[in-house]
Amino acid sequence: MMKVPVSRLWHAKPLSRIALCRTDAWLLLLYALCFAALHWAARPWGGAGFFSLWYPPAGLRFAVLWSRGPRLTPWLVLTEIATDIATGTIGWSDGSALQGITGAARPGLTYGIAMALVRDVSRGRSSTLALPPMIFGVAAIAAPALNALMVIPFEAWLPPEAERYRSGVDVAISLTSLAVGDLLGILVLAPPLLWLGSVAWTQERKPLPRPGLRPILEDAIVMSGCLLLTAALWRAGLGAQTTPSLLAGAWIGLRHGRTAAWFAILSQALVFLPYSAGTLDDGTRLELHLGIASAVLVTWLAGSFSDAQATARGALDRRNRLLYQAERLKTLRAMSVAVIHEISQPLTTLAIEAAHLRSATAGLGEDIATSAELVDRKARTLSELVRRLRRFGGRDVDEPSALPVAMLIQTACQIVGFELRSQGAKLHCGPVPLELAVQAQEIELTQALVNLLRNAIAAGDGQDIGLMVEEDGENLRIEVRNPAAHIARESAGMGIGLTIARTIVEAHGGQLWREDDPGTVRFVISLPLLIGTPA
Repeated sequence: MMKVPVSRLWHAKPLSRIALCRTDAWLLLLYALCFAALHWAARPWGGAGFFSLWYPPAGLRFAVLWSRGPRLTPWLVLTEIATDIATGTIGWSDGSALQGITGAARPGLTYGIAMALVRDVSRGRSSTLALPPMIFGVAAIAAPALNALMVIPFEAWLPPEAERYRSGVDVAISLTSLAVGDLLGILVLAPPLLWLGSVAWTQERKPLPRPGLRPILEDAIVMSGCLLLTAALWRAGLGAQTTPSLLAGAWIGLRHGRTAAWFAILSQALVFLPYSAGTLDDGTRLELHLGIASAVLVTWLAGSFSDAQATARGALDRRNRLLYQAERLKTLRAMSVAVIHEISQPLTTLAIEAAHLRSATAGLGEDIATSAELVDRKARTLSELVRRLRRFGGRDVDEPSALPVAMLIQTACQIVGFELRSQGAKLHCGPVPLELAVQAQEIELTQALVNLLRNAIAAGDGQDIGLMVEEDGENLRIEVRNPAAHIARESAGMGIGLTIARTIVEAHGGQLWREDDPGTVRFVISLPLLIGTPA
């Protein structure tokens, strides 16, 4: 069984965190080959005290861990160590094997830790940095930074005879070059790799956005102008200046988002990286790459901020639609209360007269008695329905109160009864303990459960639906089960039923998540139980 809570991505069973499936095994094999090739390709940007100021294997490592999750970290570390041994990067004859293994294990471990920390800290936050477009950028900064900072603690475990491998190198230059090379490798290589991975490893294709001709021309003019300015400054003897590219990247990213920002980064890399791989001294190369890293980082963060703002605006629009729907429901509720009030008095009189008619016609024949009994029964049914509607629309339900779970289940099942019959489906409801109760707003919680049932009915395509209620420690567990091989996409409406249900459940101190089995989809509501029996 695969359990995917709505608000949890990393909290899983201990064995499932490090389990290696067949897909991951093939991925790691491909990773080893690409890692070795990219490691070899990064050597032209090396120098004294650092291996490379542009390290594309860092982008490959980041893309794999970002797409597959930090659970793959131990296996990725072992793959990198094995690859370094196979390619001769870790030597055995000169006694540096321990240093090589330690150095090979450090990047993968620090990247996995950085991603787990960033995702955990951002979970549940409402700031702009916690939005998905910005989380990637924050992790892209945190991973190289943590990798560079952990160099000294990792090397502190080396034996004294390994000191000769650390001496004679300026620590500040070494750590800075390491962070700069990893950062450039991530921001240049990871975004296209993640897009290719989404195409190759998922069934749902995610095409690149197709901008109009005007934004493309605008970005091309801005970037070309800044690169021409860079060339003019270089001809004037001022060297390769990255400031114009930084300004162009910031403009493009803020205007058109991450996709345009990455193409701006690509153009910067195509201009500066071949030049920096030439005959430059180490100091000049490091200074140039510091400028390139600044321009690339500003470009990507500007694009991420633009996309994050678009995401926030979309969330605000959805909230406004929810508020609009709430106002409509409030108006309909007021109208319903008025209508119910108008018909309650005549209906009460009708029920009384029907009961009197039944008693008065008891001895007038079987047909008359049967008809009178039918009228009396229907009148009592309508009176009970009106009574429940008046209670359901009253003001007292606006405040949380003790809600018997059996009443909640009964009301929700009655509401979706017509939809079940129209689909030719049945709702199989397990036993509901009568003593269970929750502290809740009846209308809202009923709406949440009804939304889940309607989603299950729509996805079931005429198949039977299951509804199970059980006590789970101090919590109530309500499970809506839909025996379907897939989840049908909604063909009408705004698709916000599940969002409303999740919001209502979380407002009551509970959780809503989805559990998948082969051929079965289950949505589970967990709510704190009310201690004691409701009045």
